[in-house]
Amino acid sequence: MPLSESLTPPCNRLLSLDGGGIRGLFTLEILDRIEHQLRQRYGKPDLVLADYFNFIGGTSTGAIIAAFIARGDSVATVFENYLKMAPTIFRPIKGWSMIRHKFPSIPLANELKRIFSDDGSEALTLGSDALRSYLMLVLRNGSTGSAWPLTNNPKAPYNVRTDVGESNLDLPLWQLIRASAAAPTFFPSEMMKVHRRDGASAEFEFIDGGVSPYCNPALAMFMHATLPEYGMDMAKGLDEMLLVSVGTGTVPVVHAPGKFANINRIGAAVRTLKSIMQGVLDQQDKICRVLGKCLVGPEVDRELGNMVGTPAAAMEPKFFTYLRYDHLFTDDEQEECRRVTKSKSAFSLDGLDSIDLLREIGRRVAERDVALAHYPEAPLHARRMVYG
Repeated sequence: MPLSESLTPPCNRLLSLDGGGIRGLFTLEILDRIEHQLRQRYGKPDLVLADYFNFIGGTSTGAIIAAFIARGDSVATVFENYLKMAPTIFRPIKGWSMIRHKFPSIPLANELKRIFSDDGSEALTLGSDALRSYLMLVLRNGSTGSAWPLTNNPKAPYNVRTDVGESNLDLPLWQLIRASAAAPTFFPSEMMKVHRRDGASAEFEFIDGGVSPYCNPALAMFMHATLPEYGMDMAKGLDEMLLVSVGTGTVPVVHAPGKFANINRIGAAVRTLKSIMQGVLDQQDKICRVLGKCLVGPEVDRELGNMVGTPAAAMEPKFFTYLRYDHLFTDDEQEECRRVTKSKSAFSLDGLDSIDLLREIGRRVAERDVALAHYPEAPLHARRMVYG
């Protein structure tokens, strides 16, 4: 069972990280600012986000970052690994396989195996005590058509060991992250053997968790933290829970009047999927702003504004304090990206040439929106995940 010291409210501090490919570098600039400000407050130059947040979750690229952070890595370390991995994993396939997906899975799998292992040898599992906080990784089980938000909470129904000793906590961490990042058309799916509660095993095919309602996993994290069925039993309320949600930047899917009807079937299918995924991601954020007290966030639409200090924000009860960091890329930023990358699309999920611009925009948003006053000053967590 996990052990922790007694904490002063709000003891429950949740960090949620969206999916978005290489745009995860935008996310990291936000996290870097948060970590820097917390280090100054506590006078601890070696403070890491796992010292402050006790539940960290992510989808796809957010799952990669979340696993680093939950392990206790500094944001600088995540940056270093992320920038080292990117050119390796985003190396296009040559040959007929590119018809099915753009990039091979082996380079990403090898990098994750190397990073998430014990001294470079034995693979860490979801239940590893190397994780310093609760962790959620969002996958989609393509074989059953269901979203799989998996956590390392030992009380979760499929984590409790059965008489035959099986538990999802034994699943390799690298493989869960790889599955969460298996974006269709970009990477192959991930085949993974999962033990059933009766001791038998079944093999499922997993794809990117972004192809589910939880590309933005903030609401899923709140539900897992508070619903009795999940067994995490975190207290909720304005003074008991802080939920911080970080996006990867948004490129609007727009069409001039009459243009959509002229797009071919493949193009229309891709644009429709992107539109639905973005709409669901935005809706998750909007629901969080209704359920929680939002202190910062971009405009959600022209009717509701940003829901900070609006009539909608006054709806009661509030279950948590909510911070949302994201950015709608402007026309000028998109044009600059196209010029730099020499591409027709802006801020694509695999756009390596947009790295510097992404980081620059991320730093500007972080400087504008991240305020230390939004983060309660309370004892740091001394939690280490310990399983019995």
